[in-house]
Amino acid sequence: MNTRFILNFVFFQLLWFSCVVGAGGYGLHWLALAAILPITLLTLTGVGRWQDFGIAAVALCVGVFLDNLWVRLDILAYPQSALAPYWIGILWYGLGLTVNHSLSWFRDRVLIGPLAVGIFAPVTYLTGARFGAVVVENLLLTGLISLSWVVLFYGLSRYSLWMREAQLTHEQVS
Repeated sequence: MNTRFILNFVFFQLLWFSCVVGAGGYGLHWLALAAILPITLLTLTGVGRWQDFGIAAVALCVGVFLDNLWVRLDILAYPQSALAPYWIGILWYGLGLTVNHSLSWFRDRVLIGPLAVGIFAPVTYLTGARFGAVVVENLLLTGLISLSWVVLFYGLSRYSLWMREAQLTHEQVS
């Protein structure tokens, strides 16, 4: 395990805690905004950074859409907002920056990876609920969250591997 892998993992955990507990639970919005910097800077200095930012952009857009859908379906509610708050977008962006790094083991396992991510998806929301960042309105429907995370992570994984293949092909042609 290399240092960048470990830092990616640690920086994402810091980001999650800062967004969910800091911004969501205690209203410390500056903490969520500050916590995005370490993982972004780590990515900026790494190989494949544009692939990572591409994955992060997709994760951000699809993730925010999904979180807002779950709010509209009365699966989740955010105490301070009618829709998913901005820090949810920061979390999705940060998650995208982990796909090629600390989540690469899951990315490379076509079935096991997305299923594991899907199983733990509701756990992240239930943990956020304990800190007052989110309200899980319908526990039974968190199965939809799991299913959507399975599909999303599978898509992000395939997109990541496709981009890596395209880069290798381009380098071989050049």
